[in-house]
Amino acid sequence: MRKRRLLSLGSSAWQRLRKQVLAEEPLCRWCLARGEYVAATEVDHIKDSRDDYTDDNRRENLTAMCKSCHSKKTARSLGKSVTLGCDKSGMPVDPEHHWNRSAPRKSRAGKEGRNGGGTHF
Repeated sequence: MRKRRLLSLGSSAWQRLRKQVLAEEPLCRWCLARGEYVAATEVDHIKDSRDDYTDDNRRENLTAMCKSCHSKKTARSLGKSVTLGCDKSGMPVDPEHHWNRSAPRKSRAGKEGRNGGGTHF
């Protein structure tokens, strides 16, 4: 089934909206999360409606991205295996990465080490 867009990508309404998003967010949001400063050239639907082939064009559902990040996100939403990289602190950017999904470990309160507790180096 061919995707039917509420706003055609060639329409003047979409071009105005795209220009607005890129003016408000001149840098790629995903690259910024990794500590990189890359110019945004694409406008992406944060939540894409693949089920009914329509898109939510509200401003809060649009973000600016570079070509590389936008291609990776699109490929991933189509079910392809994609590596998204890490942020500037070394944590995976991918919200589905197991480091970002796992429940925090429970503290072992009251359990002291062999040497009676405290920090040992």
